[in-house]
Parts: sequence; C-alpha cells; structure tokens
Amino acid sequence: MTALKRQKYWATRGYHQFLLERAHAKFAWGQHDCALFAADGVLAMTGVDIAADFRGKYSDEAGAMALIKSLTGGATVADAAAWCAAKHGLAELKPAKMAQRGDLVVFEAPSGSLVAGLVHLSGQMVATGEDGLYRFPISKVLRSWRV
Repeated sequence: MTALKRQKYWATRGYHQFLLERAHAKFAWGQHDCALFAADGVLAMTGVDIAADFRGKYSDEAGAMALIKSLTGGATVADAAAWCAAKHGLAELKPAKMAQRGDLVVFEAPSGSLVAGLVHLSGQMVATGEDGLYRFPISKVLRSWRV
C-alpha cells in the first residue's frame, strides 16, 4: 500500500480553502460531524477519501457507533480514525503531540468525548467541525497520524 501524498500547494489552496468553506457549516451526523470533517480535510489535501467506507451509511450517533463497531470492531471515533489511517498507510506518530499542520488527530473534547480533527494551519491548534469550525489546543491530542 502506498501512503497518501499531499497535493502541491496543499496548505495554501486545498486545506486553507477547506477550512474557509467549513467555518460556518452546521453539524449533521453523516455529513458534517467530526469524523467526516477530518476525512474531508484529508481529501482536500490528498484527493483520497479515507472515509469512503463510512460515507452515506449513517445519519445519527447510534448509526455511527454501530458502523464503527461493524467495520473496525471498535467503539470510538479513535477506533474509526485508526482503522482509516491503517487502511490508507498513515503512520501513527509517537508521541501523538508530534503532529504537524494537516495531520489527522483524535483528542479529548471538554465534554470528555473523543473527537477527530486535523492540526490547523497554525500548527498550534487542532481544528474540528461541529456547528462551524472549532479549535482546541494541540496539547489535547491523544493519537495522531501523518497525512
């Protein structure tokens, strides 16, 4: 398997434009949730949809969790991210806080839930999509994969 490759000008065109487009998107399970936000960002950077096996197959939280369990054997967004990363040859970073701009990450939100996101262009924050674009400190990252 060949690892994903970021497209030329990924930061100033693909990823930057993606962040601008998602800045005010409304949350919707199976369309604009944290996992698909992260996958859509990877798609903008690489042209590869790492969430193709999930896309269009759930429309609520229960459906998302059931799909994660059936595809990955896991029970969390972190399990889904790890499964997608492994399937597409993304190397897991150790320690996780070594993530850089555009890398796929899982972190703990203030609510205590695990959330998928991407390292923001600043390199200091993690971005995820809920109702609009949210940023969290990179210090919250629990797992990460090089895109």
